[in-house]
Amino acid sequence: MTQTVAPVDGARTAAPAGTIPTQRTRAGGPRPHGGRSRRTWYVVAGGLALVLAGTTTGVAAQRSAALREEQVAEARLRISAVLPAATTDAGVRDALDAQAATAVYTSARTAAATSAQQVVEHALATLVASPQAGDGPRGQLYTAAGTVSTAIAGPNVSITALRTATGGVPGLEKAVVDAQAAWVAAEQARIAAEQAAAAEAARQAAARASTKTMVKPRSTRTTTTTTQSSGGTAAPAPTGGVPAGGKVCQGSGGAAAEASAGAVGQAINAYRASAGLGALSISRSGSLTSHALNMAATGGIWHSGGDNIVGCVSNGSASSLVAAWSRSPGHNAQMLRTDVSSMSVGAATSAGWLFGAVRFS
Repeated sequence: MTQTVAPVDGARTAAPAGTIPTQRTRAGGPRPHGGRSRRTWYVVAGGLALVLAGTTTGVAAQRSAALREEQVAEARLRISAVLPAATTDAGVRDALDAQAATAVYTSARTAAATSAQQVVEHALATLVASPQAGDGPRGQLYTAAGTVSTAIAGPNVSITALRTATGGVPGLEKAVVDAQAAWVAAEQARIAAEQAAAAEAARQAAARASTKTMVKPRSTRTTTTTTQSSGGTAAPAPTGGVPAGGKVCQGSGGAAAEASAGAVGQAINAYRASAGLGALSISRSGSLTSHALNMAATGGIWHSGGDNIVGCVSNGSASSLVAAWSRSPGHNAQMLRTDVSSMSVGAATSAGWLFGAVRFS
């Protein structure tokens, strides 16, 4: 049942049960149901939505920034862990590279030292094989070989220094070989000339003998006489004549006698003194004296195997014999040796010729 309440002017009436009270319009009439309340709720809801959206956006931004900071921190940790390892790897790699370079250099220097030693040994062998090459070329090569040996022994000598030290040795070695070859050629030419002269002298002597035979026949019987000279006794000539490779001293031969070994030795010492060298002790050698007598009796010279030099001169003078030796590079080098202190001498004469045989020691 609905209760109706009469309106009282200026007072509000109670709303019927079950209805929602509303405000009246300014003219006293009723306003539409819920119009102002809806707008208010919309504004409030929109504001709340904006607040909630702003709050959500701020929280999300904070969370994103925190995530980025965590990621940066993790990256920094990974980098800090990797960098020391990378640095260590680089150090190890550099050390290995240095070790490999050192090994390569050491191997190359060993090879260079071995090559340089071979150069020295070859140079020394050339010096031994070229005794008549002359003091100049031989001295230069010997000095160069010594320089290379010193370089090899040096612990800090570089490969370049070794190659530089050995670079000039081949040229000096060639100079020694050429000098030795020149001496051999000159000696062979000298011997050939002397042999040609001896052959011509023999031919002339044979011609004279033939003329004398035609005038006055000579006996074919040969008589060997023995004479005394300086306490020696002549030796008979060998039946085979001058051995191959020897030299004929034309006009000598036949009767032979020992000559003064001391005179020959003194002449050699006088020649050494003129060259600024000291005197050698002199001794008479029985074997060399016997050889000198055999050469004088035969009329030629050759080596016995126990002498260094042999010779003959026609005027019988010891100084002339030394002068003849000095004109031969090989004989001259023997008389001017600096590695000896004594000489053994044998001497003999035949038909005015002087024969000598000397051994230096």
